[in-house]
Amino acid sequence: MRVRPIPQFSTEPIGIMIYTQGVLTDPDNQQVFLNVINTDNNTVVVPSSTLATYESPGTYQYQLNSSQTSVQGNYQINWSYTISGSERKYQDSFVVADQMPYWQNLTQEQRDLAAGIVHRVDKSFDSSSGGPYLQELGQSGFNLYEEVAYLMSTETIDYCNYEFQPIFTPAYQIGLNAMAPWPTTYYGVLATQTYAHLLKHIARNYIEQPTPEGMTAAWMNRRDYYQRWWQLYEFEKEIADKQLRQMKRQYMVGSKRSLLVAGGLIPRMFTNPARPGYAYASVNTGGA
Repeated sequence: MRVRPIPQFSTEPIGIMIYTQGVLTDPDNQQVFLNVINTDNNTVVVPSSTLATYESPGTYQYQLNSSQTSVQGNYQINWSYTISGSERKYQDSFVVADQMPYWQNLTQEQRDLAAGIVHRVDKSFDSSSGGPYLQELGQSGFNLYEEVAYLMSTETIDYCNYEFQPIFTPAYQIGLNAMAPWPTTYYGVLATQTYAHLLKHIARNYIEQPTPEGMTAAWMNRRDYYQRWWQLYEFEKEIADKQLRQMKRQYMVGSKRSLLVAGGLIPRMFTNPARPGYAYASVNTGGA
């Protein structure tokens, strides 16, 4: 799974969720310890035996401050706790990256959606870290988490507001300061639309591809990447648009019940928000 980026100078949570046989379980004495190390220079950022904050059964977190995220680079989190007297350890990691204004403006739930969308393209293989090759190009400034947050906050929400009837007035918005927040009931629609727009966004970034001429050297031909990503976009767009139309039908008829339209049953749409929080590492303590 992709290493989580944390914007430089931000205050961000890191956390852990402890499972036993699929159930969130507290360790002995409800105590979880951690330390954080910058692995680029071996600087200790959070000292050993720092106690994490209890949030809920099996869920613990630590809030990083702006001083602890002031240096860009790679970091390792070492978690430790005991279960029935048996010591358990777990390692997680994150990277302190450039500023991510669109990402930082998302709510916690919207960040979870964005992280899930990132992982949908995370296993495409033409970059050393996984995901689109564009990340290899320094001039692209391609931070996948920030790109998804940007698209969710701009292109995707505009498309959802103004494509198909009815037009949403006032227009829905995304982010901490949204005056008309996107309804959480339809976060599934927002996720599929954002994913489709991400695929289109990746495709259009492959527009400028030079053709080597007068050369005999071997080179990596990526000129068809545009078409490949665009074909995937068209496939996912069809699915996403079906969901958006179904959502908008609810607003046209003014009802949340099932109804018959042109002989077809249109049910109320439900979305499932039960997804793990992106900020938490999940560990299984054992059992079936």
